[in-house]
Amino acid sequence: MEMKMFFPLLLLVCSVSTAELQVQSDNDILSHVRQTEGQVEEAESLTEQQTCTQDINAVLREMTALVAALKVEVQHLQKDNEVKTTELQSLNQRYQVQETQVQKLQDQNQVQAAELASVKVNAENQVEALKIQGEGLFTAPVRGVYHFDFHIHGHGSTNPTSAVLVKNGEQIFTSWTHQPAGAQKASNGVSLLLEIGDVVFLRMRANSRIYDNTDNHTTFSGHLLFTM
Repeated sequence: MEMKMFFPLLLLVCSVSTAELQVQSDNDILSHVRQTEGQVEEAESLTEQQTCTQDINAVLREMTALVAALKVEVQHLQKDNEVKTTELQSLNQRYQVQETQVQKLQDQNQVQAAELASVKVNAENQVEALKIQGEGLFTAPVRGVYHFDFHIHGHGSTNPTSAVLVKNGEQIFTSWTHQPAGAQKASNGVSLLLEIGDVVFLRMRANSRIYDNTDNHTTFSGHLLFTM
């Protein structure tokens, strides 16, 4: 009876031991699989981190190169801006100098214009006063171009009505007319370059007759055109 009980018990113990061994083996395999999976995951994570790090490093290198290029371009732009600023300042200085010179020239021109107007008036007054003063001589006060003209009046007779314009004793031109009866007139004009002190006057020709009275039938006038 005892032998019969022992054998089944032994079988049960062996079965339990075999089951325990099987469970332990499965646990070892599962643990190894899990460990392997963890190592794989760690390897994959490490690979991903390395790849990400490489990508970041590549992006950083590109950004560094771009920043360096931008710095160089900014330096060139700064230099160009400095050059343009210097040129602009130089142009402004030149403009100010030219503006000052223009203002001086305008002031000088105004002064010269006033002087010229005064000289012109004096010259015209001097020419107009020739007949009144009785001298008949015009002396140029400045170097310039003057215009003279005269009109002479006479009565018809055997003598002509004639006059000569003279400059410094040199005959320039003659005005002449002749008729036996009635009134007669002759006129002429000329523009002359005169130096300071040149003398211009009218001279009657020999055996000629010129008539005048308070009605001023005979006139001699002139004016300054421009200075030289």
